[in-house]
Amino acid sequence: MTRLLFTALLYCLTPALLLRLWLRGRTLPGYRQRWRERFGHWPAMPEGALWLHSVSVGETIAARPFVERWLARHPDIPVIITTMTPTGSETVQALFGDKVHHAYLPWDYPHVYRRLLPRLNPRALVIMETELWPNLINACDRQRVPVFLVNGRLSERSARGYHRFRALTRPMLQQLTGIAAQHWPDAERFQALGVPAENIEVTGSIKFDLSISSKLTGDIAAFARGIKGRPVWVAASTHGGEEEGLLEVQRRITTVLPNALMILVPRHPDRFETVSDIVAASGLRYSRRSQRSQPRNNDQVYLADSLGELMVFFGAAQVAVMGNTFNDGGGHNPIEPAALGKPVLVGPSFTNFQSIISAMQKEQGIIVADTLEALEKRLLGLLKSQDLRDTFGQRAYVFYQHQQGALQRLEHWLDRHLNLVDPGTDSSRRALPPKISSDRP
Repeated sequence: MTRLLFTALLYCLTPALLLRLWLRGRTLPGYRQRWRERFGHWPAMPEGALWLHSVSVGETIAARPFVERWLARHPDIPVIITTMTPTGSETVQALFGDKVHHAYLPWDYPHVYRRLLPRLNPRALVIMETELWPNLINACDRQRVPVFLVNGRLSERSARGYHRFRALTRPMLQQLTGIAAQHWPDAERFQALGVPAENIEVTGSIKFDLSISSKLTGDIAAFARGIKGRPVWVAASTHGGEEEGLLEVQRRITTVLPNALMILVPRHPDRFETVSDIVAASGLRYSRRSQRSQPRNNDQVYLADSLGELMVFFGAAQVAVMGNTFNDGGGHNPIEPAALGKPVLVGPSFTNFQSIISAMQKEQGIIVADTLEALEKRLLGLLKSQDLRDTFGQRAYVFYQHQQGALQRLEHWLDRHLNLVDPGTDSSRRALPPKISSDRP
């Protein structure tokens, strides 16, 4: 009954959803394109494919090694990737080209999936992280399509939300074939919401298995040459409500280190113009990536209004500050700067990545600044001291190294469920990820 009420509400909200796409299309034209795919009218797709849903940019980048290795290990099983956003779509095209098939995930209308699933007859649906839709999962259950949540994470805040709507979420979670959780606390929260323990495997986060390519190394070196000798920090994946405070931190830092540079990377492309206005209003000298490939020598802020280059900026900077942590947003994943051996700082809001950040705190591999004043103090100390940067950067990198191996564990787990390997030779349980047993330091 609850799912029927959810579905009725979704149908009623369809005009509002279309209006939202149209309005977002003012800054990102991709939102005004391919609307038919939102209703399940896809281009031709192969039958029997592995269907991977990766929502947007971050999940798609995280899924890259899994997809590449799947194509190499199972060349006879094609891959369909769905996303929800135009930037996610662009990322699929940039990373995989014609090696995979792509469409937007339809909105969660039951009649759409009753039509679409029999035509696709997918081998399985693999969902990255937390993007769960009750009608999609119910339709897969009826069509006997196994559904796996991989790289699954569930913060305390999200778990409370799921519990609040448990009449809808509990049956949905119980219809999942299996959950490959990132860490033990995630697994425990899923179990508390009604998922049988035997359906949950802790495999670790596949984001720890990212590879540093020679192209990335070259891009970092090329960008770093233009800012050589300057104290540089990156404010990564910022959201509304925190850029003003971070820019004020940069203003105060430049009174001590006049040639310090802040690389500001907003999370969402549709905010690029808004953030540009915020930087202009701050009075700090700045330029934009879309207009200059390098910051000017007297720039105090470099606005990275581009896509897919965050790792380049992490690599070129000396210190990384993760955005969405100085508001109530819940944070972003600190793994990428850690993989490059950079000191990582976060603000007090990191509930979305509580398990990872709390574990990094225990290893002194991350710095939590409870206020902007504390952030300024820690940034100045790091920007002034190479030894301090080396210490915290090395600790972050060691933590990153110790967490690797999740991709291989996930592959064995998934192959076992899909009968693609002999269970007697499976090695997925031989090396479990280090246990992160508490969300609090």
